[in-house]
Amino acid sequence: MVPKKLAGVLLLLALLVLTGCAGEFVTDLYVQDVIDVASGAEEYLLATGSVIIESPGEEYNDKLKSMLEETFRDVKNFRTGSDDYSSKVIADLKIPVIPLDLIDYEPWNEEPLAVVITPLEEGLTAFGLLLNGEQIDGLFARFMEEAFYTASVQDFSFFIRLNNDLRSIIPVYLQGVYANGVPVHYEEVVEMERRDVIEIKLGDVSRDYAYEAGYVFIGVLEQGQ
Repeated sequence: MVPKKLAGVLLLLALLVLTGCAGEFVTDLYVQDVIDVASGAEEYLLATGSVIIESPGEEYNDKLKSMLEETFRDVKNFRTGSDDYSSKVIADLKIPVIPLDLIDYEPWNEEPLAVVITPLEEGLTAFGLLLNGEQIDGLFARFMEEAFYTASVQDFSFFIRLNNDLRSIIPVYLQGVYANGVPVHYEEVVEMERRDVIEIKLGDVSRDYAYEAGYVFIGVLEQGQ
């Protein structure tokens, strides 16, 4: 039997070792890319993005880099940074932009993260985020196994930076997200001027729904204005 005092010390050590992490994924999405995939002009496209994760410790950064490279596409520019409270691991990556009707087929059914696109009635195109819970949970399990690092999808924030690269004004309908830091509960329309950028952050409900259901739509583009 382990003495109570020793058991307490062991528990404290375990709590110190099993540190939690938080982070964010950011995707740069362009209006023209949404239109091209929705219309079939492109079967799919690869958007640029980045991941920012709290570092489990400098000695684990090489392992973390390997895990990210094995999970996501074209991971590169791996680097570290810091804020007032913690050290960060940062990497650039590619995030597929795919039609909704392809998500159940290879290779897209193995993607941990993607932007999904589907045309609605004429002139309207919905866009959202795919989260593959099985793939994401597998990555978090490796965090725990190889870096004593606990994580869950609730620890992460997901952003889409929507860029209007067209010459025309594009109305965007948003709901259940934060738009440039402002919560949007009911549907609101934002008129995007040329070169405007909206930073869209999934709310907790949208993020958790995407994780459970596989994807969630967060906005609708209106063309032809």
